[in-house]
Parts: sequence; C-alpha cells; structure tokens
Amino acid sequence: MNKKIFGIFICMLLIITTIPNISGDIGMQNNKTVNETPNNFLINDDYVNAYWKFDDCNGTTLTDSAHNYDGTINGANWTNNSYSGCALYFDGIDDYVNLNPHSSELGLNKTDDIIFSFWFNSTDTGLIYSSTASWGYNPELRIELCTNGSLLFKIFTTACGISLYSNGSFNDGIWHHAAYYFNGITANPTITLYIDGVWNNGITLWLCGITNDDFAKTRIGMHSYYSTDYFKGFIDEFKITKYEQGNEQAPPSISGPLSGKPNIEYEYTFITNDPEGDQIWLYIDWGDDNPDEWIGPYNSSQEVYVSHKWNDSGEYNIKARSKDRWHQSSWSEIYEVIIGNRPPDAPTINGPKSGEAGEILSYKFKTNDYEGDDVLYYIEWGDGAYDDWIGPYASGQEVTVTHSWDVDGVYEIRAKAKNVNGNTGDWSEFFQIRIGNDPPSVPDINGPREGKIGIEYIYNFISTDPDGDLVKFEIKWGDGNEEMTDYYPSGEEVIASHTWTQKGDFKIKARAWDPYDGYSNYKEITVTIPRAKTVNLILFDWLFERFPNVYLLINHLLKS
Repeated sequence: MNKKIFGIFICMLLIITTIPNISGDIGMQNNKTVNETPNNFLINDDYVNAYWKFDDCNGTTLTDSAHNYDGTINGANWTNNSYSGCALYFDGIDDYVNLNPHSSELGLNKTDDIIFSFWFNSTDTGLIYSSTASWGYNPELRIELCTNGSLLFKIFTTACGISLYSNGSFNDGIWHHAAYYFNGITANPTITLYIDGVWNNGITLWLCGITNDDFAKTRIGMHSYYSTDYFKGFIDEFKITKYEQGNEQAPPSISGPLSGKPNIEYEYTFITNDPEGDQIWLYIDWGDDNPDEWIGPYNSSQEVYVSHKWNDSGEYNIKARSKDRWHQSSWSEIYEVIIGNRPPDAPTINGPKSGEAGEILSYKFKTNDYEGDDVLYYIEWGDGAYDDWIGPYASGQEVTVTHSWDVDGVYEIRAKAKNVNGNTGDWSEFFQIRIGNDPPSVPDINGPREGKIGIEYIYNFISTDPDGDLVKFEIKWGDGNEEMTDYYPSGEEVIASHTWTQKGDFKIKARAWDPYDGYSNYKEITVTIPRAKTVNLILFDWLFERFPNVYLLINHLLKS
C-alpha cells in the first residue's frame, strides 16, 4: 500500500472510530446556533510563540519572526499562489518542513491557552501540522485535512484524547483561514474552531496531564514521526499564540452612585483590564433579580457605562464578572447601593445581667440610622411586657429604659428600631438576664505551694454554681499577671499554669463567675519561689590550684 492511500485509510478510520479517551466518553459538544466572529483575534502580539509568514519566497529555510524557531524545507516549493506574499506548495508525496529542534518550545501544556491559526488551500488531504513524542505517540498532536474535506484537530496519549472535526468540507481549492482555540486552564479543556472568522465547532472533554517537553518531533506537511500522511496543497501564514499556564480573566471594577431613589435610572461604570488586551463581555448582577447577561464585546480598559433602576427601597449589592474568549473571571467585589430610605441598625443593649425580683434595673439601648434620622425603639422584656415605639431619639444617642421582673428566672431582652420615615430595622441579639441569681461557690485551688524560678507549674480550680450555670475563673498570680479562663461546666476541674520569673512569696487569688455577672469571693493561697541554687566553680578552681591534695581528699571521701 503506498503512503498516500495509507494516509487516506487512516483518516477515514479516525472519522469512523475515534474514541477520544480510554473510557469512550466523547465529551460535551458546544452546540451554538449563532455564528461568532473572533474580532479580538490575536490583538496582543506579546504572546505569539511562533509566526511563519511564508514570505521567504526562496531557499530552504522557513523563517519564524517571533522566536527564530526556523524550519528546514524538504521538497516543498515556493509559489506566488498564496494568501499573502508567498506560500509553500506541498506535493503530497514527500514534501514537509522540519521543526524538530524546536519541538519542546512549540509543545503544548495541558494548562496552556493556545491558538493555532493558518491559511490553507487544497483539493486533497494530509497532515498540515504534526507534533509527537520521540517514539511517535504519547502524546501526539495533529491538525489534518481528511478525505471528506473535514479538518481534524486531535491531541491524545495512550490514556486520553480529544478530537474535534469541523462542520463542512474545505478541500475545495479555495483559500481558507483556520483558527483553533485550545482553552486548557480547566480539568476539561475546550477546543473551538473558527473557519474564515466564523465559529464552526467546539468540544469540551477531560484531558490527562500533558507538558510541552513531552514533544520531541514536529513537522508541517506530514506526520512528524512516520513517513505518512503527506499534505497536498498550499500553506501560508502559520501562527502559534501561547498563553502559558492560561490567561485568567480579571474581574471588573465598579463605580457610581452609592444611594438613590426607587424608579430612577442611575449610571454605573465598569472597567476590565484584560491581561492580554482581549475584548471582553460583562455580566452584571444588580442585586434585584434583573441582571444584564453578557453584554459586549468591549475593549480592554474601556469605560463601560450601564444604567439601572431599582423598583423598591432597600440595600442592593452590585457585582459583575467579565469574560474574554478564554475564561470567565471571578465575581468583583460587592458594590453596595442604598435605594430609598434605609432602616436603622439593630440596636445594642447593655446593662446588668442579674437582679432580684421586683428590683428596678436600667438598660441602655443604642442604634444608628444610615441617613441620621431620629429613631424610635420597640423593646420586649422577655416576660410578656414590652415598650411600644418609645421616642423619637437622635440617631446614635444612648437611651436608658428601666424594667423590673416579678418572678425569678431567665429572661431574654430584645429590641428593634425604626426611623421617623417608618423604616424598621432588624431585631437585636437577645440580651439574657437571670432574676434571682445565686453566684458560684468560692473556688478550691490545688497545686504546688513552692517552686523555682523559670519553672511552669500547674494549678487546678474548681467551683460549683447553685443554678447549674457555666463557670469561669478570674486568676491573679501575685506577680502582676492576671487571666480570665473560658467558661466550663459547674463542678468541672479547670487547669491553668504559670511561671514566676523572680523569687518571693506570691499570693494566688481566684474567684468564680457565672454568665449573669454573679461572682464568688476570692480564694487565696501562697506560693514561695526561692532563688535557684548555683555552684561557684571559680571558688573550686582557686582551691584546687592552691591546695592540690584537696581534690584527692574529696575523691577519697566520695568513694568511702
């Protein structure tokens, strides 16, 4: 079987039987119904990895204008039948361009965003671009014109692979421009094909890890390892644009009015600086279930003005995200807007946490109104009694209100505020009190009564609360250091430790507290910390130097 027939057979076989990965999953096709033109195509030349313009017009070198990844021409002939300037004609028998020395630099990482774009003209078939490992597969990347005129982009290993075929036939003897966008920053890369500037087809599928240095052989016009699949036709203007490790899209910034009135349109400004200068689209969530979905495209860094109105008073959180043809950004920071009159904050409550039945207790309530309006308070005392919208008081003013409870027990006070415009805020947190509270018992303190400087010593503290409340301990260590423990169940042994840094007699004092500010009397113990004893070695040296026999005498006594 000759090489050309073999190539046709392989291409037909791929069309019929291609299994993109080891599981047989063919992936999710991007079923678009509207043609899209990538009008931001290759705006930023900073990311061009290789650009063979095919304008050498003579000789055996195909020059790369980006990074000198020059190719060696084998058999292909220069021609003026081109898209622009000159082009190379490949005879389908033994013509190709050798790019092997640059395979690693040209190779594809799974995590790259990369574009392969080129012009071609053919009435036949063959591999337009091929890159493989040194043994011919695992991985292999190919761009191929098949016998039915379909363009194939395939990247695969022995464990996984993705294949994308074009819709329509393009071996019609007409110049066509193909651009493959490989979006690899996700676990499931997307490949999108544009033909002559119009969306043609796309696929999303899982791909295992592939790195650029896996590739060792690269050729234009034939298979890079096997002497098969020679291309017959013309190739011009081949470009590879690579955003290594992907090009994450930046979220937009937002500016505009912070407050307003219902049913009035307000204008906001959105700006996205795309890392590569690509055009972008915006998705704006206005916080009222009426988003603007993917409006655009706009130029990178362009100030985009969008108006919106809210029908009801309230607090709204504007957020936005952007996308280019590769990725969506994360959401922007929240931009908070107040429409209409805002209600006051939930009040704070301060006052005693315990008392006796019939005792009049005073509590302080305070709230702030966003617009500074006067406020009124509604207070529930937890015993069925309430104060109904007392006030008005100035925003931020601390208001004192008294109440008494007739029966012992635990009560929960709460309050809310409204401004003079009638806008009511949220309830406060509950403020819990106990009427008829019994404090915890005087704690027991157990631990060493003497020690040394610089040594950490452990002490145990125990107290019982008559009401079964939680207990915490206030501890004074006698050297100016104090601490308050967390709350623990009544009767539970609580451990605390301390280190003294100087000698002396130190009085440890401790008392127990319950959550209702009930506390015991202090318990006190004394700890003595003497100076650490040291041996004066200088004195021993002086004695041994002047009385050598002293050492012998001491040694004899120790052995006796």
